[in-house]
Amino acid sequence: MFNNPTVSRIAVVAMFVFAMLLPGIATAQGARPLVQSGKSALFQRVIAVPGAVLAENAGATSETHGVPPFSTYYVYARETSDGQEWLEVGTDSNGTINGWLAADQAVDWNQTLTVAFRDPSQHERVLLFGDRESLKKLIDENDAATYRRLREQAAAGQIADSPVVAIQPDYNVDIRRDFYLVPIMSHEDILIGGQQGRLLRVATVPLQDSPEIVRAYRTGIVFVIDSTKSMRPYIETTRDVMQRVYRSIEEADLSDRVSYGLIDYRDSVEAVPGLDFVTRKVASLTDGSSGDEFLSRIRTVQASTVSSDGFNEDAYAGIEAAIGEIDWSGYYARYIILITDAGPRSGSDPLSTTGLDAASLRRLAADKDIIIGVFHLKTPAGADNHEYAEDEYRALSSVGGIGEFYYPVPTGDVDQFETALSALTQQLTEQVRLAASGQPPAERKASSSRTTELEAFQEKVSRLGYGLRMRYLQEQGSQGVPSLFNAWVIDRDFDDPAERDLDVRVLLTRDQLSDLHEVLRRVLITAEEGALAPDDFLDELKSLAASISRDPQAAKTATRATGGQSLADLGYMREYLDGLPYRSEVMNLDLSIWEQWAAQRQFEFINQLDSKVAYYQALHDNADLWVSLDGGPVDGDSVYPLLLEALP
Repeated sequence: MFNNPTVSRIAVVAMFVFAMLLPGIATAQGARPLVQSGKSALFQRVIAVPGAVLAENAGATSETHGVPPFSTYYVYARETSDGQEWLEVGTDSNGTINGWLAADQAVDWNQTLTVAFRDPSQHERVLLFGDRESLKKLIDENDAATYRRLREQAAAGQIADSPVVAIQPDYNVDIRRDFYLVPIMSHEDILIGGQQGRLLRVATVPLQDSPEIVRAYRTGIVFVIDSTKSMRPYIETTRDVMQRVYRSIEEADLSDRVSYGLIDYRDSVEAVPGLDFVTRKVASLTDGSSGDEFLSRIRTVQASTVSSDGFNEDAYAGIEAAIGEIDWSGYYARYIILITDAGPRSGSDPLSTTGLDAASLRRLAADKDIIIGVFHLKTPAGADNHEYAEDEYRALSSVGGIGEFYYPVPTGDVDQFETALSALTQQLTEQVRLAASGQPPAERKASSSRTTELEAFQEKVSRLGYGLRMRYLQEQGSQGVPSLFNAWVIDRDFDDPAERDLDVRVLLTRDQLSDLHEVLRRVLITAEEGALAPDDFLDELKSLAASISRDPQAAKTATRATGGQSLADLGYMREYLDGLPYRSEVMNLDLSIWEQWAAQRQFEFINQLDSKVAYYQALHDNADLWVSLDGGPVDGDSVYPLLLEALP
């Protein structure tokens, strides 16, 4: 993921390992990994250094074989042989033993946080220093000028006699699409331009000799269409537009490069059984690779004959279905286009089937590198709903560096909707044609002469396409890279210290996320009951903590909150949060503050917590997001780099 003078790309991994193993993770049968010192549920894990070998027994008196650098292991036993410490290790926590590793060939990995570098088109490129002292000196002296000069030299390939050993590439490598590891060996707090930052010691390694890249620029576009009673004219218009779209795709000989899918949704069938369904997959992207097949399927979409309960409908269920039920593999550019005349049922709505709010749903889409666009039909009948719906859909469709991928259709004008939808599909088809030509796209510059909403929308679509095609072309030209074991980076830039240049992500296992979801779900239930009966709230939390905590004494000795007492103080996940460069907004909530909140504020907090619980469930169920570090099938030890901010 970093460049030196002879390479343009390096896949790296940043891990502050966060082993959030909650009760129930360890296998009930077979061996159990050792727990970390002072912990009761966090297993010991290590990373193999370059050149490490596995032996059949401690002391290496038997056959040995090499292991890939930065292989990750659970530690099952520690023994000393001839004065040398040895570790019995396995790649999973279920009792599978791989052999013995000399302790000096492994590095303790006691927190699993991963660092992902941000898009260099929007942030300055990060420098890797070969020694701590050189970077720390720049920090202590706040020497932005020297740091800037070193970055310019590294970008030009001039790192001979420089403390800089590598620089982040000049294009974005998305950790969700092209998983990479950068184990962080240590971290320390620093100040950069008055902002709190961190100095990180990391290891970097390419995960493969030749990076796997998508060889053809293919675009997948899935429509999510509201098929409730009022949508009849828009469904018919979408059919007409798609007939022209497929005609143009075939004329341009792009049938193998662009494909459309379709989900239609309605609303709660518990409230209105006559609606027949909440969501329905009408056409997959495979179906949509054929114009005849897609058009035959879209003709089956009919508006319901009965009205839903209220004006809001379950649009978020349709979006979630498009994210999880559509196979997006093999498509480089990924779009979901929502078409609706009503507001969504957010997670706090009793008739919501997802429990997700706009932020959680947008994050779930981003986890799969999917962009969400919205056509909002502002019909006169929904006038009282327009403000709420627009706020939700703008938040849902927000794209970093671009803005909201949102298009309002005043009065729900059918002709204006047709014009806008036609413009969008034509632009996306043209972007595929340009990508297929292999020519670098001309740089897009913001226009100062926009006069209409449609022109502003088209410019955003153009900028989205430009960014995707540039990233694609740069990945096509990428090369293999060397590995580094020790390097030092900072997470903020001297020129703009208020902005982070990298994201901190938690490398959670699927089992850990499952247990995190369960603990949070039980806290949520208790919080909901506590909002109704506040006098019993603390006692209920203490009782729950005693049943799930690895430190039940904390709950037994807790007294009524008088300031400074939190869920973590009661024993909830405390050992999993200690030492992280993060303050949990849920677990560190001062319960004395909760008791002072008005009921409305308590319910707002509960709704936020409810949405996180729903997000964890949806993330867990999307099996194709998970990565098996041992190369095997997805299981409980498979990992996903969760944004630190997504923790409770």
